[in-house]
Amino acid sequence: MSFGARLREARLRRHLTQEALAEALGLASKTISRWEQDLAIPRSFARQQLARFFDLSPEELFEDLGLDVPLARLWTVPFPRHPFFTGREEILCTLATRLTIEQTIAQTQASALWGLGGIGKTQVAVEYAYRSASQYRAVFWLEAETQESLMRSLCHIAEQLQLPEREAAEQAQMVGAVKRWLAAHPGWLLIADNVEELDLLQMVLPPMREGALLITTRRQALGPLAEPLEVPPLSEEESVTLLLRRSRQFEASTPGTAHPEKTGFPSAVAAATELAKLLEGLPLALDQAGAYLEETGCSLVEYLSLYQSHQRKHVLAHRGLHGGAHPDSVSTTLSLSVQRIAKTHPAAEDLLHLCAFLHPEAIAEEMLVAGASHLGPRLGAVVADPYQLHLVLAALRSASLVTRSPATHTLAVHRLVQAVLADQMEPASVCLWSQRVIRMVNAAFPNGQSGNWGYEPFGVWIQCERLLAQVLACLPLIESAGSNLPESGEILFKAGGYLLARGRYREAEPLVEQAVTLAERQQGLDPTVLIARLQQRAQLLWRQGKYTDAEALLERVLLLREQQLGPTYLKTADTLNYLGLVYYTLGKYEAAEPLYRQALDICEQQLGSTHLRTADTLINLGLLYYTLGKYEAAESLWIQVLRIQEQQLGPEHPILAIILNNFATMYRDQGKYEQAEPLFQRAIDIREQQLGPENPQTAYTQSNLATMYRDQGKYEQAEHLYQRVLRMQELQLGGEHPHIAETLEGLAILYQRQKKFGEAERLFLQALRMRERLLGPTHLEVAQTLSGLANGYRDQGQYEQAEPLYQRALAIIEQQLGTTHPNTIKIRDDWLCCKKSGRMFWQ
Repeated sequence: MSFGARLREARLRRHLTQEALAEALGLASKTISRWEQDLAIPRSFARQQLARFFDLSPEELFEDLGLDVPLARLWTVPFPRHPFFTGREEILCTLATRLTIEQTIAQTQASALWGLGGIGKTQVAVEYAYRSASQYRAVFWLEAETQESLMRSLCHIAEQLQLPEREAAEQAQMVGAVKRWLAAHPGWLLIADNVEELDLLQMVLPPMREGALLITTRRQALGPLAEPLEVPPLSEEESVTLLLRRSRQFEASTPGTAHPEKTGFPSAVAAATELAKLLEGLPLALDQAGAYLEETGCSLVEYLSLYQSHQRKHVLAHRGLHGGAHPDSVSTTLSLSVQRIAKTHPAAEDLLHLCAFLHPEAIAEEMLVAGASHLGPRLGAVVADPYQLHLVLAALRSASLVTRSPATHTLAVHRLVQAVLADQMEPASVCLWSQRVIRMVNAAFPNGQSGNWGYEPFGVWIQCERLLAQVLACLPLIESAGSNLPESGEILFKAGGYLLARGRYREAEPLVEQAVTLAERQQGLDPTVLIARLQQRAQLLWRQGKYTDAEALLERVLLLREQQLGPTYLKTADTLNYLGLVYYTLGKYEAAEPLYRQALDICEQQLGSTHLRTADTLINLGLLYYTLGKYEAAESLWIQVLRIQEQQLGPEHPILAIILNNFATMYRDQGKYEQAEPLFQRAIDIREQQLGPENPQTAYTQSNLATMYRDQGKYEQAEHLYQRVLRMQELQLGGEHPHIAETLEGLAILYQRQKKFGEAERLFLQALRMRERLLGPTHLEVAQTLSGLANGYRDQGQYEQAEPLYQRALAIIEQQLGTTHPNTIKIRDDWLCCKKSGRMFWQ
């Protein structure tokens, strides 16, 4: 039975009402009510009164209070131990070390628990007081939020100490007496709860202290007063445990972390886990949710649905009964913090409104500065002035509404602060701040467009990645309030281009698609804007292996370019180049060459023969010549390109990897392995350094190197590299892509040469199905796969299965490359060899 229940039982045995008992003890009836609900515990003198009144020993009446010291000891903690206290073991251990073990110098015996309102600072202090009570001769509690509450607490301490000055007319005499007692007596713990003004607290502390001081505060900067100790959000496991225990989903006899996975209610645990993520470990919110569940009897699944719907505002505002040490709701607690700051720093409230719509972590300060002109006159002026911005941030940090990282120059805000702010804003204000966020992020995000297919200026990639989360935070804002803003399409276009360049095609797709959709909807938009976005979309389709879709879209773009800009405009040359590349990929070599020639003429006339954009076209033209077996012509063009790029970009620029890979592949196919390998390695090194080891372009070059190892008979090296490439490609490109088919085929040929015919056949068939679906049944790469599969059947003596595959492969390759191409001759020879071997076999 709890103390409250025992008190009620003792009162009823005497046939007393709460009012009658309060009158007998000289107390308020509300005090008796709080005691009986276990919302507070009597102070020492009141405990003695109660024990004498009911003729009970202190142990009988107060045995459940968890005090490790006799009740006659000095104790003014006004709260009972929280029955559902969860986690915080590391913090409690740190406090024990700082406050009760390492007490060598009195001035160092001070720690401050700081954090956001509702983070559980007071509960940690209460738990520490109960756990460590035996270490102290006295434990005193100061309600330190205001001068009035502080004086009341000091009066209680004076009464506990039975100081003569407790009844003095002048408060200063009572305060001075308490300070003198603290200075003269060792072994006490003074807990100053919810400190707002440091100067106010220091006025009542003795200059030399013989005890320990524990402060709870929202302030992050404390100066020399105390050693700060942040109270962070609860972990996900702790949050789930607190939710389940507080809502009575399962019981635990003692405070601490339980094991929710053992409850036997997986649906409740799953809902609690999801809710814990949404509440981000804020103990007040978790306790409030648990109280709501207990009082209403609704399930966790129902509560989660309420929170995720339009009812979030209401459930965050509902504290419920038995608030204990923190009777205010999440909404009230956070709103009061904001209002207090806004009185002295109005721009701080604006900054919070801005942050309410951003990704809560890593809000880059340079983004605020870059977009200052879009943030309204009040906040814009503050953000543009570093000193004023520092003052605003200091005010917000004093309430722990934001945290600031000086190392990364970023801010962070709790998601529940965002939720409360957004829920309390009027629709017009929500729309205004949503649009300001979109414009600010667009102003800050680098504009990295270049003439080369798939490459952004690499110097801005770090900044792009730093701001990418904020672009993604803009997506719902664009849907709700920003669809007509020009900046909405711009930011999607820029971020989509960055992701495309990094080979993150699945991430790029929704941004690129939405950028096109917005451009097609907006009236009066410059046609060239739509054209650029359509071209980016085509680029993405090509990178994803959707060549036919890319072809149709680029043909539309080319028509629009010529109509809007004319046939000799530079951007028309870009489109010609891109469409030529798609034709090449589809095996339409005759259609590709005139487009390359036309693009080359435009670039040379307007930019000169040594410009980088001219070099782009020379690369593609050389690739076409190489495929057609015109190796000398290809080599001549690529030598010219390499000279241009090295002179203008330097030896380590990622674009050089393209030409290096092309050279290496051509030398490999000619059997010039000593020339090929260092070029492959250099290309890989550049791509790994500049694009990252998981980039699809890096994987593509490594696949080409694996093929060279295979052709050299270095099977172990080749297999290891193929397998690594395959994992990277499946991760980055998805389940089906022409590059994956190429890697599968390379690995199949390797197994074929090792006489692992079963594994080889499986991979060949997988690659064949993929290529036929993605490229069509008459593509050159389909012929290549058919030929490889046929070779395997031939080597196993399965001539009847091999011959139709050779026949089909030869028909495709003769149509695409002609009858005299080296690849055509090779397949024809393989087929004739198969026929000859088959006749000999049957004879």
